[in-house]
Amino acid sequence: MKLRQLLLGGLFAVALPFTAQAEPVDLDQLLNLVQEGQARDNTEFEKRLAEFNSSKSRQEQLLADARADRERLEILSAEKESLFRENELSIADSQAQLNDRLGSLKELFGVLQQVAGDTKAVFEGSVISSELPGRDEFLTDLIRVAGATSELPSIEQLERLWFEMQREATLSGRISSYTADVVAPSGETSERSVVRIGGFNAVADSAYLSWDIESARLVELDKQPGSRYTSSINDLTSASGDTLTGFWIDPSRGQLLKIMGQSPELGDRVDQGGVVGYIILVLGAIGILLALWRMVVLNGEASRINKQMKSESANENNALGRVMAVFNANSKSDTETLELHLGEAIAAEIPRLTRGIGWIKIISVVAPLLGLLGTVTGMIDVFETMSLFGTGDPKLMAGGISQALVTTVLGLVAAIPCVFLHTLTNNRSRGLIMILEERATGILARQSEQQQSKAA
Repeated sequence: MKLRQLLLGGLFAVALPFTAQAEPVDLDQLLNLVQEGQARDNTEFEKRLAEFNSSKSRQEQLLADARADRERLEILSAEKESLFRENELSIADSQAQLNDRLGSLKELFGVLQQVAGDTKAVFEGSVISSELPGRDEFLTDLIRVAGATSELPSIEQLERLWFEMQREATLSGRISSYTADVVAPSGETSERSVVRIGGFNAVADSAYLSWDIESARLVELDKQPGSRYTSSINDLTSASGDTLTGFWIDPSRGQLLKIMGQSPELGDRVDQGGVVGYIILVLGAIGILLALWRMVVLNGEASRINKQMKSESANENNALGRVMAVFNANSKSDTETLELHLGEAIAAEIPRLTRGIGWIKIISVVAPLLGLLGTVTGMIDVFETMSLFGTGDPKLMAGGISQALVTTVLGLVAAIPCVFLHTLTNNRSRGLIMILEERATGILARQSEQQQSKAA
C-alpha cells in the first residue's frame, strides 16, 4: 500500500518531466525519481519548519521588548504628570506673588490699556492722521502689553503715549499745509497740497475733504456746499504768515458738511416736483409778468390822466381826454343824452384799463389747485410703492412724498404773489375808472347847471 502511494506521488511529481521525454523509462528509474523527489520535499519541509521556529522565538522577543517599552513609558508618564502638577502649583504661587508685588500697578496698567484704546480710536478718526500716517500702530502693542499679566509696558512706550497725546492736542490748534493722497469722487487717487484747519476740516483745490476711517485717506466730498462756504477756501490757501482770513469750519468734523451735501438745492427741489411743478412755475411766471406789464401800463395811464386833469383841452392819448372829447362833441345835447354818451365812453375805457387782470386772478386760483394735483399724484405713487415693497425702507417712498410736498409749496409760491399783484392792479384800474366816473359826473353837473340857468 505504501509502495502504491509512493508510486502515485512520484507519478504526479515527475509527470511533467516524463511527458517531455521522447523515450519511455523503466520502473527502477521511476523509483529513483520518486525517492529523489521525496528527499527534496523532506529537505524543504525541514527548512520551513526551522524558519517557523526561529520566527516564533523572534516574535516572542519582540513582544517582550514591547512590554518593556510600555512599562518604561508608563513610568515616564507618571513622572511627567507629577512634574506638571508641581509646575501648576509653582505657577499659581508665582502668579500670587506677582499680583502681590504689582499691587496698585495692576489697576494702573488697566487704566493705561483703556487710555491707549481711547487714544487709538481718537487717532483713527482724526484728520490729523492724514498728516501723520501710521502713528497709531504702536498703540496696538501697548494695549496688548498693558492687558498681559506676564509683560509690563516699558518707559519708552509710556513716554511715547504721552507725547502722541500732547502732539494731538497741539496740532488740533494749528493750521498746517502738507502733501497727501486725496481720493476724488470718481475714485481716482492723486497727490495734492492739503491745508488742515486744526482737527476740524481739510481743504484742497477749493474743495472740502473728509477723513475716511476705513481707508485712512482723505476723500473729496461728492457734493460741495454752496459758494458761500467754498469762496473762502482760496483765501485760506493763499494766505501766508500772520495774515488773517475768514473761513467756515465744521465743528462736527465733517458730519455737517456731509449733511449739507446730501440736502437738495433749489434746482433739486424743483426737479422733485416733476411736470406739475414746472407747469406751476410757468404759470406763476406768466402771472407775475402780466401783473408787472399791467402796472406799467396803468401807471403810465395814470400819469397822462393827471396831466389831463390840469388841462382844459382834451388830449385823446389818455382815457380822460377821450371822455372829454366825447363831451366836447356832444356839449349842445341835453343832460340825459350827454349822460348816455359819457357812460358809453367810460364803458369803452373800462376794458382797456382792466385788460389781463382777470388772468392774474385765474392763475392765483389755479396754481394751488395744480399743487393739490401734484400732492394727490405723489401720494398715489407712495401708496403704490408701499403695496409693492412694504414700509420697511423709507427711501423707496421719499420720491412720492417729495413730489407731494414740493408741488404744494410751488403752488403756494406761485399763488401768493399773484394774489398780491392782482389786488394792486385791480385797485389801480378801479381808481382810474373812478376818476373817469367822477369827472363825468362833474361834467354832467356843470352841464345841468348851465341849462337851468339858461332856462331861467
